[in-house]
Amino acid sequence: MTGTAHGDVVCEGRPGSADDRTQSCATDRWDALDRLHRRVQATVERRLREETGFGVSEVQALRHMGGHSAADAEPLRLGDVATRLGLSQSATSRLMARLRRQGLIISSAVDHDRRGVQILLAPAGHAALRRTSSRYEQAVRDAVRDLGSQDTDPLLRQFLTGDGEARTVIR
Repeated sequence: MTGTAHGDVVCEGRPGSADDRTQSCATDRWDALDRLHRRVQATVERRLREETGFGVSEVQALRHMGGHSAADAEPLRLGDVATRLGLSQSATSRLMARLRRQGLIISSAVDHDRRGVQILLAPAGHAALRRTSSRYEQAVRDAVRDLGSQDTDPLLRQFLTGDGEARTVIR
């Protein structure tokens, strides 16, 4: 078989149409990205739990809700938090319940839509965010640095490290 190698991703020259081959390559690259994500997330999760007592989802939720100063923070709808975190509505509800029990967030019904829930960081949530933010960033940097080139797609590694032509787009 002939193929095009991309680090640990090989897009095999399979019989079939160009669309089939493109789809196969996309699937292979997605699998490589998923493996890389799981490796980095497991490393970051372990380190955060040890150093802060928080997990990745909790720290990411705090970061998404507390992106600005406490004075000008706007409440977020539960659905918006779910979208930002890439979690289901029910997983986000469970996560928010844990943060609420810890006194880190305040939740209330949306004024104009009683079925909606809005969430705001409590003062303790802002304090937790200040304590965990730099540790989270350092844990991610260290996990990416420690990937090395073994079993890592070079384009994905380039993107994560910011080396070469890869560019990060933040929205």
